[in-house]
Amino acid sequence: MNATTELNSIKEALKSSEIFQGLTDEELDKLLPLCQEQFYEAGAVMFCEGAQCNYVQTLKSGKVALETELAISRSGAERATIDVLSGGSSFCWSALMEPHILTSSGRCLEKTEILALDGEKLKALLDDNPQMGYKVANNLVKVVASRLQHTKHTMEHILSVIFHDLKAPLAAAESYNRLLLDGFVGELSEEQKNIVQRSSKRLSDLLNLISNMIDFSRVDFAEFRKEEVSLMKVIEDCAETMRPLAVEKGLELTLKTPRELPAIMGNAGRLKQVMTNLLSNAIKFTPSGEITVRAKDEKDHVRVDVIDAGIGIPNEDLPKVFDGFYKGLDMEKRGAGLGLSISKKIIDGHGGKIWAASPCPETGKGTRFTFILPKNPKQVE
Repeated sequence: MNATTELNSIKEALKSSEIFQGLTDEELDKLLPLCQEQFYEAGAVMFCEGAQCNYVQTLKSGKVALETELAISRSGAERATIDVLSGGSSFCWSALMEPHILTSSGRCLEKTEILALDGEKLKALLDDNPQMGYKVANNLVKVVASRLQHTKHTMEHILSVIFHDLKAPLAAAESYNRLLLDGFVGELSEEQKNIVQRSSKRLSDLLNLISNMIDFSRVDFAEFRKEEVSLMKVIEDCAETMRPLAVEKGLELTLKTPRELPAIMGNAGRLKQVMTNLLSNAIKFTPSGEITVRAKDEKDHVRVDVIDAGIGIPNEDLPKVFDGFYKGLDMEKRGAGLGLSISKKIIDGHGGKIWAASPCPETGKGTRFTFILPKNPKQVE
C-alpha cells in the first residue's frame, strides 16, 4: 500500500468514526498528522482502568471489549464487560480532559487495528479551530450519553442475574427451615427450634434485602403500570398487615383518615411498598407509644403522614435519609438502608414528593414522614 492510499484509508476511518463524523475533508486533513496506526492480536489488553490516558483512539477494524472492575468481595475485584465496540467506535476520550485517567480497560476480542491521536495535540488543534472543536464536542456528548445508557442497562442485567441466582438457594434453605419448624421430620427441642428460627429470620432478612436491591437497581420507577387506585384501601390494607407487629411491641397503631379519599393514578402494589416501609420503620424505631397514620384531601393532591413516637433522626442525618444505602448511626438495626430510597423513587415515579421532619412538629418528638400524590386528573376537572 503506497503512502497516498494509506492516508486515504486513515481518512476514511476518521470520517466514519463516532467523534469525527461530520468534519469536512479540510478538517479531516488536519487530523492526519496526529494519527498513529496500532495493531493488536486477539486477547491483548490495549489500556487499563486507572492508567494515564494520552491518546484518543478510534477503532479501524476488529472488536474491543470495554471492561470495568467490580469489587465483589474483600479478597479482590473481578472484571465485567460493559460494552463491545466494533469499527468506527471511539474511546479513551479522557486524553482530552483533566485528569486524563482511564475509566475502563480495553481488551481485543480479535485481531484489531486502531488509530491513536495524540490527546494534547488534538486538544490544541480543536482550541485553534472552534467550529471543528464544536463538531467534535457535539459528537462526543452523544457518544458518552449512549455509552452511559448502555453501561447502565448492562449493569442492571448483571445485578438482576446475580440477585436471582442468590435468591433461589436462599428461598430453598428457608423452606427447609419451615419444614423443620413445622415438625415434618420430627419434634425439635426448644433450643433446636430457637436456632432454626434464628436461621430462618436471617434468611428472610437476606431475601428481603435481595428484593430491595433488585428494586434499587431499576433506574426508572416511572415506567411501572398505573391505573386508578384507592389510596384509602392501600393505607387500610397495609395497616392491617403491620398491626400485629405493632401489637407485639405494645404499640398502638391509629388511623386518622376521612371516610373517602379521591382516587389517584398509580400502582397499588408499589404504593403498598411505600406504606409498608414507612410503617415498618415506625414500628422498628418506636420503643413505646403510638403510631399514627393520617390522610388528607388537599386541593390538587392527597397527603399522607406516618407519625411515630420513636427515637427520632438527628438533624445532621435528616437530609440523607432518602439516600441509597443510608443507615445512620444504628447500623445493625437499620439493615441496608434501601427502604426509604426505594420509597422515594416510587413516589417520584408517581409525580409526588416525600420528606421527613424530626422531631414531629405537632408532637415535639419522634419522626413524621410525609408524602403527597397528585389526584386523578379526571376527578379534579
